Amino acid sequence: MDFALSTEQEELRRTLRDFFEHHTPTHVVARYDREEAFPEDIWERMAELGLCGVAIDEEYGGNPLDEISICLIAEEMSRASAALIYAYIPTATFGARGIARWGTEEQRRRILPEVAAGRMRLAQGLSEPDVGSDLTHLSTRATRDGDDFVVRGQKIFCTGADRAGYILTFVRTDPELRDHSGLSVLLVPGNAPGVTVRPLPKLAGQATHTCEVFLDDVRVPCSELVGPLGGGARIIFSLLDAERIYVGAQGCGLAQGALDLALAHARKRVQFGVPIVEHQAVGHMLADMALDVEQARLIVWRAAWKLDQGLTASMDASLAKIAGSECGTRCALRGMQVLGGYSYMIEYGMERYLRECKLWEIAGGTNQIQRNIIARHLAQGGPDH
Repeated sequence: MDFALSTEQEELRRTLRDFFEHHTPTHVVARYDREEAFPEDIWERMAELGLCGVAIDEEYGGNPLDEISICLIAEEMSRASAALIYAYIPTATFGARGIARWGTEEQRRRILPEVAAGRMRLAQGLSEPDVGSDLTHLSTRATRDGDDFVVRGQKIFCTGADRAGYILTFVRTDPELRDHSGLSVLLVPGNAPGVTVRPLPKLAGQATHTCEVFLDDVRVPCSELVGPLGGGARIIFSLLDAERIYVGAQGCGLAQGALDLALAHARKRVQFGVPIVEHQAVGHMLADMALDVEQARLIVWRAAWKLDQGLTASMDASLAKIAGSECGTRCALRGMQVLGGYSYMIEYGMERYLRECKLWEIAGGTNQIQRNIIARHLAQGGPDH
């Protein structure tokens, strides 16, 4: 079993680390979040590096990468800025992959080159005010009217919807079917008449707005249906495994950032005549952080490797999400303890890790839901069932 990254993956990680350390130092990230202004200039440079086309074939302007490489991107980007990763996942992975796999040829040619070039962002319209993980109770409806669907309902937690060219909106196209078979996916233009987007104040990554979206009799051409009518559940389930693995990678990135910052501080901070890294209590906290990061990263990479091999990875994806996200929270808390009073100072950056990491225990299906998935697989005989 080979645990080594390829030469190309190592080079990618070095390039990403250099890029984000140069463009997203702590004070720059804090300023963008404080002003709630999206870093368009950094996004453009990310597109120039090819980061926006990682799930898009070359014929549509992309440069597809393997799953472990995408995890490296998610880890380094999350370590650098929540606002960037909040915009990146719905656009470059979830949205682009959904259109690439399930969209029509016309949809691919119209949208994917714009995404790959960094000129268009996408948003995901799944959750509703009364519906999170229970897709059977989605209530946003799309009623056929001639060559259009008329969409009415409300979505919430649509990150980046205020800047999105399209919102991949999960709708109920058959109200008589109260199960997954009544769901479909529509590409709703973000500026369509009847679409109202309202940003929601939040704890972290304020430079990318998380929004609620009101859909008041929005007319969407039938040609904007993604995949077959009634195929929405199949689409969402086909995308969620990868998304959960990326969430795990993001948790690892935050954990690594907290460890790096805590270790640098512990080497410089002198108490009782020696750097605090030499005090056993501090050294043990740092050791526990390193152990946590390595364990979580291996679980995430194994899940990503299984996807690359075309293997079933549903249970592995849930394991990766839990391992990475909870590792991030634990490491941020330990990092706060190592920095002591300095951890509460915004200029040091540790408090950002704590604010940002908790989301990943919730988003993408709460970790309680992930434990349900794992338990179900175990009850049915293991990860391959």
